[in-house]
This record gives sequence, C-alpha cells and structure tokens, in this order.
Amino acid sequence: MSAWGTLLATIAGAAIALVGQHLVKRSEERARISELLLEQCAVVAASSMEFRDRMWEERHLDLEGRVASWDLSALRMATARVHILSKDEALLSSLDHLNKAGRRLGSYWRLGDASDASYSDLWDRHGVALKQFLATSGKTVRRPPQS
Repeated sequence: MSAWGTLLATIAGAAIALVGQHLVKRSEERARISELLLEQCAVVAASSMEFRDRMWEERHLDLEGRVASWDLSALRMATARVHILSKDEALLSSLDHLNKAGRRLGSYWRLGDASDASYSDLWDRHGVALKQFLATSGKTVRRPPQS
C-alpha cells in the first residue's frame, strides 16, 4: 500500500511542477507580448510626431524636403506589429483613425497649398487622433493582457 502512496505522491508532485512551469512560461510570454506592444505603440506615436514636426519645419522654417525624407516604412511596420500583437478593438480603432488622419494630412500637403483652412483642419484632426492614440495605447498596455 505504501508503494502506491509513494507512486501517487510522485505523480502528483510531477503534475504540480509541470503545471507550475506552464503557468510561468505563459506569464513570461504575456509580459513579452505586452512589452513588444508598448514598444510598437511608442514607435507609432513617435513616428507620427516626427511627421508633424517635419511638416511644421517645412512650413514655418522653409526647410525643404523634410516631409519627403520622413520614414513612412517605420510607421507602416509598427502599425502592422500592433495589429498582430493586439486584439484590443479600442487600440486598433484609434490606430486606424490616426493613420487615416495622417494619410489625409499628407495627401493635402502634397497638393502644395498648406495655407488655407482645410490644411489647418486636417492638421488639428491629426493632432487629436494622435492624442487619442496615445491615451488609448496607454490604457491598453497598462492593463494585463487578455488571453
């Protein structure tokens, strides 16, 4: 009878150890994904701010080619990564809204007349979308990831 008890205790101990390892690995993976998501949200925000800064420099300081030399591919890559890493609808919606506002502003900028009210409206909309993305991403990366 004691052999069976020892065997059951050994099996139970091994099962507890395996479950514990699984839970630790799962927790580490969640933390890793959360860190990656934070990093990519920061890249999106920084890239969008850089776009605005370059546009401002070109418009107000007459520095030519600033917007044209901006790295759009970094924004696209970070956007794709956020879509891959997150299932949060609010985050993805605010990201898409920011990118649409950026495309509208950039399209209008390329038309060459950045002095009228339409430009100012697009500029303001992009700024609001950027603030909303920052607020939403801040809320998303601060809470524990959903499984």
